[in-house]
Amino acid sequence: MFVARTPPRLFTLVILAGLSVLSLNMFLPSLPHIARDCGVDYALAALAIAGYLATTAVLMLILGPLSDRFGRRPVLLGSLALFTLASVVCVLAEDFRIFLLFRLLQGAVIAGWLLSMASIRDTMAPREAAARMGYLAMAMAVAPMLGPMIGGGLPTLLAIMLGLSLAGLLLGFYVRRLEAGAAA
Repeated sequence: MFVARTPPRLFTLVILAGLSVLSLNMFLPSLPHIARDCGVDYALAALAIAGYLATTAVLMLILGPLSDRFGRRPVLLGSLALFTLASVVCVLAEDFRIFLLFRLLQGAVIAGWLLSMASIRDTMAPREAAARMGYLAMAMAVAPMLGPMIGGGLPTLLAIMLGLSLAGLLLGFYVRRLEAGAAA
């Protein structure tokens, strides 16, 4: 079992969990624009949602055991790096198939939620863990409501993907530098 020297900050855990849901829901308002701009059918563009969800389901089965073996932080940082890289490639993709592939790879951000829950379980007594998990549940409830509002307020898919790239980069830096020594 991984035991951190210091429990992760609640702020970090909430942001990690929130980004994992926000990255799915910000995308929803732009689906018709994606279909039109990429010259694909709306049903094909919707694969960016269904495939993303399938990818996160598979990744949860893989990331949990990986984080047990190699530690929470390295797996989280690797997942954030993959999410950020995939977001950048989505910005640059000129072919819908490339865009779709890297959109699915953005699902690596699910590690934020998964490893936040594991870090809480690993570093806190059951009562305190239950309270912190309640905050994560709140983030997971609020993020799906905010995502479409934020995504709908951004003018283009490019702006959404740039925003996600920046969020992944900043969060990775935050976890790497400011949460040093913590389980987040």
